[in-house]
Amino acid sequence: MERTNKGRKRSRGRSKSRKVSAKAPPGGPALPDVGAASSETPEEGLAALHAACLYGELATVQVLLESSPSWINSSDSEGRRPLHMVLSSQSSSNSYACLRYLLEHGANVNTTTDSGQTPLHFAVSNGLFDCSETLVMAGADILAQDSLGLTPLDMAYIWCHRKIARYLKHSVWHAEKKKEMEEIKLTQVLYRDLINMVKQNNLEKKTLIDEKMKEWAKAKGLPLLKEYSPRALVSKYHNQCVLPEQTSCKPEPTKGPPQAPQKNEGISTTAQLAASSSSPWTVFVGLQPEKLPIEPDLRKSVIVWKDSSSQRLQYVTKWDRVPNPAPKVPLEVVERVLFPRAFPSRIATPRGFEPQNVEELQHRGIPQGRSTSPWTEVAMHLAEFLEQGHY
Repeated sequence: MERTNKGRKRSRGRSKSRKVSAKAPPGGPALPDVGAASSETPEEGLAALHAACLYGELATVQVLLESSPSWINSSDSEGRRPLHMVLSSQSSSNSYACLRYLLEHGANVNTTTDSGQTPLHFAVSNGLFDCSETLVMAGADILAQDSLGLTPLDMAYIWCHRKIARYLKHSVWHAEKKKEMEEIKLTQVLYRDLINMVKQNNLEKKTLIDEKMKEWAKAKGLPLLKEYSPRALVSKYHNQCVLPEQTSCKPEPTKGPPQAPQKNEGISTTAQLAASSSSPWTVFVGLQPEKLPIEPDLRKSVIVWKDSSSQRLQYVTKWDRVPNPAPKVPLEVVERVLFPRAFPSRIATPRGFEPQNVEELQHRGIPQGRSTSPWTEVAMHLAEFLEQGHY
């Protein structure tokens, strides 16, 4: 009996000195001991952190990162970070909580593996919508490409995650518009500088011409020419273009009995002339185009091209033949900003953004207010489509 009791005491003593290992997740290998991770080599600690992130063990991740905060952006043999490991199918139940914890403690949201995949690629591939949305809000690059040239939106299409694809498509549109606006603002700085240089060059040229004129007039003994603006006079051959009270000619009296005064005595003379015109016309107040702003065009002063060797944009001015580097933006953006008249906008004025009812728009070749049957419109459309320019 004594030997049995002694054996029990020994077994109890051994159990106290034995280290408790982490519980193995269902269907996966056992995790390394958390308590011994700090005393083991750094490679074993990193393996423990990656394994804890892979299976979504938030408590283990917190203990490991509290002991070694520098491990948060560490990589394994394939270049995967803890943020990549969290976004897996094994940790799908706790992926969101672990992701938030890693982001709050300084995890790089745009870090890439050896194959060029970002955490957003992992989240989209595994269908984690909440994690994908959190990464985008944290500043993840939506347009990032891996080694095969695939973006997160492509991964959503490949794995048929429609909800994530809709969200990414909406985010990609905003990201591209934001990027385009930044490129336009960067090019507009160059545009304003070039406009100021053109104005200064023209002013210097005008000053030089004035000085040459003064020297010439002084050498010839002639007085200086004073600037004047001749007053425009009304031509006697265009009496119909002005009002009758401004003309010197008077209409000849008509023969016969005096006519009774017309009913529209309160209407102005211009309106009466318009009403008595032989060809009917209509004024569309709501559809008149606004006066377009005149933007200076630099096509005659600046030449832009892409260098074949360095693939960098360069420009040359007519007053300075030395090539200068242009901003790092696409060539079409630089051309649209520097040469606005060569690339007119599809909607020229803000009024073009106002919604219009299709039925109220004026048909081509049909006067305003005249209605036709649907069959006539179909026939006219077919005739215009088959024989362009004849109708």
